[in-house]
Amino acid sequence: MYLLLVRTMALAALAALPVSAQLRGIKTVFIIVMENHNWSDFKDAPNAPYINGTLLPQASHAEGYNNPPGNHPSLPNYLWLEAGANFGIYDDNEPAINHQSTTSHLVTQLNNAGISWKTYQEDISGNNCPLSGVNAYAPKHNPFIYFDDVTNGNNPNSAYCIAHVRPFYELGQDLQSNNVARYVFITPNLCDDGHDACAPQYDAVAQSDNWLAANVPSILNSTAYQNGGALFITWDEGEGSDGPIGLIALSPLAKGAGYSNANYYTHGSLLRTVEEIFGVGALRDAAAQNDLSDLFGAAILKQGPPEAPQNLTASAGDSQVALNWNASTGANSYNLKRGYNSGGPYTGITSINSTSYVDTGIGNGSTVYYIVTAVNLSGESGNSPEANATPNVLPPASPSNLNATAGDSQITVTWNAAQGASSFNLKRGIYSGGYDSLVASGITTTSFTDTTVANGTTYYYVVTSVNTSGESGNSNEANATPGSTGLTPILLINVGGDYAGSYVSDNGFSGGRTGATSANIDLSNAANPAPQAVYQTWRTGSRRSPNFSYVLTGLNADTNYTLRLHFAENSVSSPGQRIFDVLLNGNKVLDRFDIVSAAGGEHTAVIETFNVTADENGQISL
Repeated sequence: MYLLLVRTMALAALAALPVSAQLRGIKTVFIIVMENHNWSDFKDAPNAPYINGTLLPQASHAEGYNNPPGNHPSLPNYLWLEAGANFGIYDDNEPAINHQSTTSHLVTQLNNAGISWKTYQEDISGNNCPLSGVNAYAPKHNPFIYFDDVTNGNNPNSAYCIAHVRPFYELGQDLQSNNVARYVFITPNLCDDGHDACAPQYDAVAQSDNWLAANVPSILNSTAYQNGGALFITWDEGEGSDGPIGLIALSPLAKGAGYSNANYYTHGSLLRTVEEIFGVGALRDAAAQNDLSDLFGAAILKQGPPEAPQNLTASAGDSQVALNWNASTGANSYNLKRGYNSGGPYTGITSINSTSYVDTGIGNGSTVYYIVTAVNLSGESGNSPEANATPNVLPPASPSNLNATAGDSQITVTWNAAQGASSFNLKRGIYSGGYDSLVASGITTTSFTDTTVANGTTYYYVVTSVNTSGESGNSNEANATPGSTGLTPILLINVGGDYAGSYVSDNGFSGGRTGATSANIDLSNAANPAPQAVYQTWRTGSRRSPNFSYVLTGLNADTNYTLRLHFAENSVSSPGQRIFDVLLNGNKVLDRFDIVSAAGGEHTAVIETFNVTADENGQISL
């Protein structure tokens, strides 16, 4: 059944069109809308020689075309041509007052279906979205700017609006370069469309006829028109009545030769015809009106269902299947169906306009079978060939950026996390390329301290990722040689960071702020360096409060200690960009220290060692 919407209703109804209504063969539609005249003002009128002497002899035209009953003044009729309703509007106010939030209108239907559209409005600049009148341009004759999705909510700088609402003079350029949208809506200015009687003729009928004579030939001579085009010329409303008003149809596919009929048509008929040509659903009143197919010849065949799609492919992923297929000629959309046995039964999972889809939430380990059908207003095609896939957890990626840092009888190994990994296996060997010892498995962090090493021996490591699908390939290789410093650690602090190997999380500080990096730190020139992670976090002063301090507690009073300060510059790259002093128990031990200069570059470790005595409270102030 169809839903007929009277003028006071704002509900958007979308009705499917019957098989007999689908037009085929027209590729490009041009519409020109003139103003405020009954058909009797033009038919056989001596001041309209182009319409009567040139257009009508080659065109088809309607003798019973009317504006919708009681639909006046101009704006309600332009809205009807675009959306099949006037949304309760019976005035010509600008979009600031009469704008509509609905997306259920023709050019959005076309845009969603991937069909290009453009309107050419005489006397606009093209530099903005023309929401207000300028020169002899009237917004009331431009229905598209009354829809928020076209103007981005009445935004004069809307890029979408500016791209689709263009100055009329550009039409000639686009016709000549064959760069024409498939749906073209043309509005002359207030003089040329016959709305006003303007100098020098002061004859609205003659003005309209002259404008058509000057501009229609460039359309009729264009490649877009001659290769399956159709031009509809109509008027917005009757004068003193609802019409009849003019409707002239020109097309290589029209009956032409002066053919006319007396069928009752309205703007809903023209809207329906355009929707049929482009294969989109009929909106509101368009679903209740006759189309204009009688004005066209036998070459306008009725379209049947599209051909079944071909080359359906299914690619398995983790709990999902990616599907692709070839487009079908005549298809407006596609129905994708899924089953769990070859040959079905299949259940519909989506209806889409594109030729690809990712089916998610599929249980891993089960084979899933798919078919796709093509759909247009005439019906649904047969099934495509079947495709199947078995989703499963993908093997994880290999870990990266493996680093090994030597200590006393230990080596701390760190790496970057790998996509899809649930745990890691650490492997070790005593020569490069040979990893015959599994140090640890099921590691759920991205670091591990190997305490089963002997000082003076070089060890080579790789790490792999593991999940339920298996184990990845090896990471890059890293090596280190543990050795004794001759020092027994009393306190190891990871400044600005969390636990890292034997280093405890940051404590004992006052002031400053922290930072971190994932960059690899060069430890090659640092004797007995800390783990990589220690150099990837830091504490620094702030611009407003550049000083910060540490108090190391729990030491023996008046006892000498060796203090090793580990530095790496991870924020600046050139010498002289960060310079600071270091004081121990109030005595300056580093004067204007520059890490980049001392270490030889950014992301490079350098260690400074000092002898310092704990005070009477067993503390060292840094």
